[in-house]
Amino acid sequence: MPEPILAGIPAGGLKETYEVKILICYLLDSVGAPLTLDQICEICTADGVVDYFTLCTAMRELEENGNLVREKEGCVLTDLGRETVENLKKALPSSLRDAIVRRGMALLARMRREKEVTAEVKPDGSGYQVICSLHEGSLTFFSMAFYAPDRVQADIIAGNFRKKAPELYESLIGTLTE
Repeated sequence: MPEPILAGIPAGGLKETYEVKILICYLLDSVGAPLTLDQICEICTADGVVDYFTLCTAMRELEENGNLVREKEGCVLTDLGRETVENLKKALPSSLRDAIVRRGMALLARMRREKEVTAEVKPDGSGYQVICSLHEGSLTFFSMAFYAPDRVQADIIAGNFRKKAPELYESLIGTLTE
């Protein structure tokens, strides 16, 4: 008989606060970067792995017990938190550990991409200018401006640029260096 859904968490999801605390510590240890509460929530509540209220309870307890601290950039593990991960990570199914790490790394990659790729829409008299740039740190790989006659087209250009900037850059460099 299949395991029933409890509090919106399907079979295979975590229902106990102690399991969620291990999961959060494992996530922070694996991604190696500070994460905000919103980011941890986005990663851990996806697909019903954890419910929001259990997650918040676990976060509060981890902070109270000295397993993690909140810094300006987000939550980071303390030495006690890293020790907890090392001792208890096997208590979580490997498929769940792998899925959480994949989600965490995907979120970090998306955040990095959002910082590196910009597309700004500005009104310009008879239409809009869409200023598209690809950056890495303070280095600008390229910047281009496009004219769009209306806001809808400007937003389409900006959105497509954000999605396809690396491919556009490769194609442009390939064309210009032939």
